[in-house]
Amino acid sequence: MKINAPQTVIVSSNKGGSGKTPISIALAIWGLSQDPPLRVLAIDINHTNQDLFQALKDLRLEGDRAFETAFSLPHIDTAYYLPLSENLHLVRQREFLPLSTEHIIELIEESTTSYAKERSVAPFEPDLIVVDGNYCFPSYRVSARTRLSVPPFIIMNIWSITSPHELTIPSAYRNTINSYKAVFDDPTWDSSHFIHIFSVLEKDRSISSEFSRLVRIQREIYTVPGSDDLAGLYKERAKSTTVRVEGYAFDQIQREVFSPLLAELDSLMTEDPKSYTEDVINARWIERVNVFLTKHKTFPLNVLPLPHYYPFLRKAVIDMILRRSLTLDEMSSMLGSFYTWMDLFLSRYFAVEHS
Repeated sequence: MKINAPQTVIVSSNKGGSGKTPISIALAIWGLSQDPPLRVLAIDINHTNQDLFQALKDLRLEGDRAFETAFSLPHIDTAYYLPLSENLHLVRQREFLPLSTEHIIELIEESTTSYAKERSVAPFEPDLIVVDGNYCFPSYRVSARTRLSVPPFIIMNIWSITSPHELTIPSAYRNTINSYKAVFDDPTWDSSHFIHIFSVLEKDRSISSEFSRLVRIQREIYTVPGSDDLAGLYKERAKSTTVRVEGYAFDQIQREVFSPLLAELDSLMTEDPKSYTEDVINARWIERVNVFLTKHKTFPLNVLPLPHYYPFLRKAVIDMILRRSLTLDEMSSMLGSFYTWMDLFLSRYFAVEHS
C-alpha cells in the first residue's frame, strides 16, 4: 500500500488501561506487514511505562539488529533511539515524565534527523509514525501559531465507557479539535482524522489477584448481547468497496451516539439502580452503535467499534516484552482476532484516505 508519508497516528484515551498500547502495536505490525513494508517510526511517550518500545524491540526483521543509543533533542534533551531494521525505528523518552505538546511534536518531527546528524548517518524517512502516549486527547492541544512539517495528525481516541460522565464530552475536547482545524487549515479535520474507537467494559474487575485474573480469562472473548450483529454489520461495510464512505464530525457523534446513551443510562439510574450493571451498559452501547451504523448505511471512515473486548491483550503485551525474539506473524497471532479487526479497519481507512 502506498500512502502519503509520513502519516502520524497518535493513540489517546480518556481512561487508563483502555488498550492504547495494543492498538499502537497493531498499527506498527500492520505497517510492517504491507507489501512492500512501510517504514515505521514507533514513538513511546508513555510516562508510566514504555511498553510499546519494550514490546517491539525484540521483533525479528530482516537486516542487522542494533542497540538503543542516546541522542539529544533541543528541548527534551536526552532520548533513546533504536534503529531495529531498515523498516522499523523506535524512539522513547528518557524520563518517565509527562511531556508537553511541544515536546511531543519535537519527538515526531526531529527524532530521526537529530539522531542521524549525531551519528553521521542518513536520516530514516518514515511512511508511518505511531505514537503511544498514555494521554487524554485534550492534552495534545496545539497553538494556532504552530507550524508542522508533517501531514495532519490522525488521532485514534478510545472511548471506554465506565460511567455516564465520560459521555458528556467536556469542552476541552471540542476546543482541542478546533485548534487542529486551525493549525491544519481544515474545517473538516475531525470527520477524517479524529477516529472514534468504542470498546466495551472489561468484566471481573473486582478480582484482587491480577495474575489469577489473567490466567482465568486468557484468550476469553467477552461478548455482550448484540455484539455479533454489530461485528457482522461493520465487517460488511468495511469489506465492501461499493459502499459509500462518509466521515462524521465530532458533534454529530456526540448527538447520535453519546447523548441518547447518556439519557438512557441516566434513566436507568433513576428508575432501577440495581439494573445499572456493566452488562447493561455494554448492551446499551452496542445497541446505540448498531443504530448509528444501520441508520447511515455507509462505511464510517472515522468510527471503529470493537464489539468484543479482549482482556488477554494485557497479557499478550507482557508476553511480547518477555520474549527475546518475535516475528511479525507471531506478534499478530498473539493479538488474535483483535489484530484481524484492526487490520480490517486500517486497510480500509488508508485505502480510502490515500488512494
